[in-house]
This record gives sequence, structure tokens and C-alpha cells, in this order.
Amino acid sequence: MLTYQHRIFSIALRMLGDRGDAEEVAQEVFLRVHRSIGRFRGEAKLSTWLYAITSRLCLNRMRAPGRGRRAGEQALGRVANGHPNPGATLEAGEIQAALHRAIAELDEERRIVVVLRDLHGLAYEEIAAALELPLNTVRSRLHRARMELKERLERFWS
Repeated sequence: MLTYQHRIFSIALRMLGDRGDAEEVAQEVFLRVHRSIGRFRGEAKLSTWLYAITSRLCLNRMRAPGRGRRAGEQALGRVANGHPNPGATLEAGEIQAALHRAIAELDEERRIVVVLRDLHGLAYEEIAAALELPLNTVRSRLHRARMELKERLERFWS
């Protein structure tokens, strides 16, 4: 389970944009796994099961009363991808910041597929299993999310 600790936390942080919330969700994921590991039938990979629990908990937390969607999106926009590179150019930093803002502005359904596929490298089939969605729905949401991101970031390539 320790092998997945960082990935679970990373997904939660990218979805929620708040370190405290991400830590709570990650802890809840492992508590739920501990309580129900006996019911895990092995029909899917362990990682898929963990991502499914993480995704559901994040989406539930984002939809919880009292949690402003806009606040979560703004916080997510501030999340940095890895450690800053001192030699990076200003333009690269601007593109990265714009990309994070654009991802944060995606609706929840599109954001989760982008985070799982493009930031964490899950296969389409794993995402479909984790989110309990048809494979074509995952592909469609990812396509629409990428088109929306492309549109928002066009100024960097024109």
C-alpha cells in the first residue's frame, strides 16, 4: 500500500487544490481500504480500486455543501507540477501556470479524467473502471477536456 501513498495524495491534491483536504482524503482512502480489503475480489487491479475510491472521495468533497467550487478551482490553479527548475525560462513558467489554471477551470468530470490520464498516466480502461464509466465516455470527456484546454492555451502558440 505504501507504493500508492504518493499517487493517491497527488491525485487528491490536484483535484482538491488544498494540501489539508488532500491529506484527509488520502487518509480516508487507506482507512476504507483497510476496512474492506477482505471484500476486494481482485477482478480489477489494486491500483484501479484505489483510484476509484480516491476519485469518489474527491468528487464528494468537491460537491459538499459549504465548499465553494470557485475556491477549489483557484487553489488547484496554484498547485505546481514538480519542483521548480531554476534554469526554466519565464515563458515556460507562464505556460505551466496557464495550464494549471486551465485544468483547474475544467468541470469536475473533465478534470478528473485529465488528472488520471495526462498527469498520472492511467490507461483509458483503468480510468473507466475507477470512475465506473463506459470506455467511450472516458474518451469523450478526455477529448472535450483537451479541446477546451487547447482553446484556453492557444495564445501561447499563435
